[in-house]
Amino acid sequence: MKTGVMPVGHLNASQMRSVLLAATAPPPLRNARPWRFQCTPDAVELYSDSLTTGTDSRQRERLLDCGAALLNLRLAIKAQGSHADTRLFPSVDRPELLAVVRPNGYETIAPEDRELVAAIADRQSNRRPFTAAVVPEAVQRQLRRAAEVERAWLATITDDQVPQLRDIMHRTETPPATPGPGGGTDLDVEPGRLVVVIGSLHDTTLARLQAGQALQRVLLTATAAGLSATLSTQAIAIPATRRELRGLLGGGLWPQIMLRLGHGTAVPSLAQPELEDVVISDAHPFGR
Repeated sequence: MKTGVMPVGHLNASQMRSVLLAATAPPPLRNARPWRFQCTPDAVELYSDSLTTGTDSRQRERLLDCGAALLNLRLAIKAQGSHADTRLFPSVDRPELLAVVRPNGYETIAPEDRELVAAIADRQSNRRPFTAAVVPEAVQRQLRRAAEVERAWLATITDDQVPQLRDIMHRTETPPATPGPGGGTDLDVEPGRLVVVIGSLHDTTLARLQAGQALQRVLLTATAAGLSATLSTQAIAIPATRRELRGLLGGGLWPQIMLRLGHGTAVPSLAQPELEDVVISDAHPFGR
């Protein structure tokens, strides 16, 4: 199977390499990066590892990871001056094909999206303790808007809800299999700190892929605002506690992932995989 980056649409190979480096940058929720990209003469296709294996939580996390990569892909194409024409789940016969993105025509990137592109390289999960500094309400509004742009919702845990949230998390917390830099835990939740849940109105594969794009837009918005983020998956990984968390939020949203956001010390960047490990330009997709 040959590898390499090829021109796609009116973007040349150098532009596509920049686009694909951005697309493969998001640190995954777990060690494995579940996304694969295939270049064709007119589009970039995004594939996932099998969505029919593993627990429901693992399948959901794969879709969140792939959604984050897809959001970066779209933003990076815009940064090259092109419109990112995106179709989600374009083939019912190929469920592993999550999206087809065509650099189609020309589009001037909005200033706020250009800031997000600049934040891609700096976005890392940070498990170190945060300071007590309050996240300004104006920034919180930006975060909520970021989720809504991608057809998801960001719910903020209120101080009154913190005791119940801590109870839920105490019953699910285990030491992380791969601790993040700093070695903190998901239980660093206190009144006055910003804890949010990104959720969707439905719990379908489409809604989860959209939530992954919302997650990445929220995280890039936070990074551009100088905030750090810790991603918490444990309380949502167990169906019973996920239902409890859904009830805590009022029962209208399916929680997809929870975040702590605040001011923390910098953490080292993680190494990216080689593009050749996740990008091909054959006539056949990965796994075929």
